[in-house]
Amino acid sequence: MADERDPAQPELRVSDRERDLVVDQLHRHVTDGSLTLDEFTERVGAALEARTRGELEAVTFDLAPVPMTATRRARARRWVVAVMSGSQAKGRWRVGGSVTAVAVMGGCELDFRKAEIDAPEVHVTAVAVMGGIDIIVPEGIAVELSGLPVMGGKQLKLADVPFLPGSPVISVRAFPIMGGVMVRSKPEPGTPRRQRKEKLSAKPAKPELRQADEPAVAAEAAGTDDGLPIFPDGTVTIMFSDIVGYSAMTERLGDLAAHEVLRAHNAILREEVANGGGHEVKSQGDGFMVAFSSATRGLRCAVAIQKAFEKYSLEHPEEPIVVHIGLHTGEPVRDGSDLLGRSVITASRLSGAAEPGEVLVSSLLHELASSTGEFRFGPPRQAELKGMSTPLTVYPLDWQA
Repeated sequence: MADERDPAQPELRVSDRERDLVVDQLHRHVTDGSLTLDEFTERVGAALEARTRGELEAVTFDLAPVPMTATRRARARRWVVAVMSGSQAKGRWRVGGSVTAVAVMGGCELDFRKAEIDAPEVHVTAVAVMGGIDIIVPEGIAVELSGLPVMGGKQLKLADVPFLPGSPVISVRAFPIMGGVMVRSKPEPGTPRRQRKEKLSAKPAKPELRQADEPAVAAEAAGTDDGLPIFPDGTVTIMFSDIVGYSAMTERLGDLAAHEVLRAHNAILREEVANGGGHEVKSQGDGFMVAFSSATRGLRCAVAIQKAFEKYSLEHPEEPIVVHIGLHTGEPVRDGSDLLGRSVITASRLSGAAEPGEVLVSSLLHELASSTGEFRFGPPRQAELKGMSTPLTVYPLDWQA
């Protein structure tokens, strides 16, 4: 069809509201299966870059302006099962509001990049028993990972690009038992990552788990081998650390001298958190709250912190720094860049119950970590934690072993 626009008439520029309306339209088409996730991400990127009315119309020119009448479509796939074998769901396949993947001594692959999505949120249940499940999503798609590994592991590896507005949410509950569940993003075939990061210029749908005003230790240090940062979600290990007797130190030394000690403490702790792949959630005074994607990472970092302060104290015997640390594994409530809930309170109380220079962990974290054989713990004891009605069984970590 010939272009009927007057070539002498200048192209009209579009507003943010017009772009948002197109993104909403694309969202409706991806949830009814008219677009795959890859097609959705590509068109949203083009809509966000559009400057004129013609560029914006080109994004949706081949889409029906109103919902089409029902046509015969492939049945939504609800199960992907591999028992001592392999099973895949990839290419153009249809998924409804939920899908379950089970790998028993085998492997499953769920590739959502060309999937037809029938719901604004897809719930994926991934059970890996001595097997592996690989879940792939397009870059810029919001993903939530939760669940509980038992002698196994779960990992979230998303590209460091903003979330696309209006994109469906992929919510994964992982239960690896002596197995593994990996959720990762991959770009559209043939598209360089740098180009994708420039293309997806919308604001993130939810903030990352790091302090925006602090030095960029969390995002940079938490990178994986391929440079993609990992942000803890779902089940995480929480660590609290603070200086023993800091108030008395301030009274003894005065504000200025005590602040210099605090600055040295903060620099050492942040360096070890960065090296250990931790994510600083927040800090207040001499206290820090840090999140880790696994129990072993949290324990390794706690050991490194205690050894670093032991070395500092030997070099500064006139004013040593001694910290006590508490760790607990659980599934906290995420509120923006903060973590809340009972698991966070427990970790905080463990820090308060720890002796000077001690790393104190909950029985749950002890159970998860002891099977690795990497760590040694002292005998258990019962701790009365503030605000908790019953004593908690806790274990001191032998970090000098």
